[in-house]
Amino acid sequence: MSLGSYPGEVDAQRGKRRIVVGYVVFGLPPRLLFALALMAEGPAVLAASELLFTTLTVVALVVLARRPHWYPAIVNALLALIIIENAVPTLLLGGLVQAELAMAWGLLAVIGALVALSLRAAFWWFGIYLVSLIVVTAVADAVEPRYDVAWTSADVASTLVGVTIFSFAAMAYFVRQRDRYQQESDDLLHNILPAEIAARLKADSAMIADDVDSASVLFADIVGFTALSARSGPEQVVRMLDAVFTRLDALVDAFGLEKIKTIGDAYMVAAGIPTRRSDHAQAMARFALAARDELAEHNLTADMPVQLRIGINAGPVVAGVIGRRRFLYDLWGDTVNTASRMESHGLPGQIQISAEFRGLLGEEFICADRGLIDIKGKGPTRCWLLEGERATTPAR
Repeated sequence: MSLGSYPGEVDAQRGKRRIVVGYVVFGLPPRLLFALALMAEGPAVLAASELLFTTLTVVALVVLARRPHWYPAIVNALLALIIIENAVPTLLLGGLVQAELAMAWGLLAVIGALVALSLRAAFWWFGIYLVSLIVVTAVADAVEPRYDVAWTSADVASTLVGVTIFSFAAMAYFVRQRDRYQQESDDLLHNILPAEIAARLKADSAMIADDVDSASVLFADIVGFTALSARSGPEQVVRMLDAVFTRLDALVDAFGLEKIKTIGDAYMVAAGIPTRRSDHAQAMARFALAARDELAEHNLTADMPVQLRIGINAGPVVAGVIGRRRFLYDLWGDTVNTASRMESHGLPGQIQISAEFRGLLGEEFICADRGLIDIKGKGPTRCWLLEGERATTPAR
């Protein structure tokens, strides 16, 4: 199946080429058996023509192996051979019925163009097939048949069965390819947008804009990233970011949160969006503690130690999808701005939270009061440090 492959061959072209190779290779034994049967029972000229067309088909495959970039010309030649190969017995035997409906096999030229070339090529070959069918039928009816072969109903049925099998195989191929590409498209869309938002966007292309009464927003930043990247090579920087963000992605999934985006070395997460949940603050707090401890206990990059600075806020936000070429699900509002300020005015290795977020946590978590911090754009603001979660005492 590697015949005709070449460096840089894309997956779609590889699939088409393999279909062509498979058609020639797996169709060779039954064609040879049919030629031998004709030599034993039918007119010798039909057996000779069958052997000739089979040989030309093999030659086309050899040429494809040696000249892969001739693929379109070789496929078109094979499609022409299909029509000519079945037109010959129709002319020699004096009509469609007398030739066991051999011209029905010409439909494979149309199907082959659709599978191995393009829809446009299939339209051209469909026209060629119709014209050749009309011409061959008219000529065969106008002249005396050269040979008289008594075909049985089983012979005619074998032609119909063969054409049906190839047609079904082609339809199955297209359905499989459609499902594959649809799944790849869905997976890509779900990697860009939350599943709920992706489903809404597929169902209705109208603008998506939601007003969320209460949600938690977290920003995490790698401490000293500018200095780290300045003294490191590009591969080290990308490797570090990939290691950190991949681990954070896993924690997001584990706690049922929603990753919003990354900006440089900053990581943005939301809880309670797009799926509403009453415990969004508790879920976000547990995520923040796990993220802080994960990077502190497991040095993800041996050559570049990583430490996070985390800020969290809670409150109303506006959520929606912007853009048309590259979709982006994003959040806006004072809640988001304050969460960003909590991070930028925070401490290395610590989780700084707002008073609003602290109020939603209740007594389940341990928080230390930092007092009033001068926050850019907000002035003196009371902030807290989230230190841990209280151990729960099992009920007796």
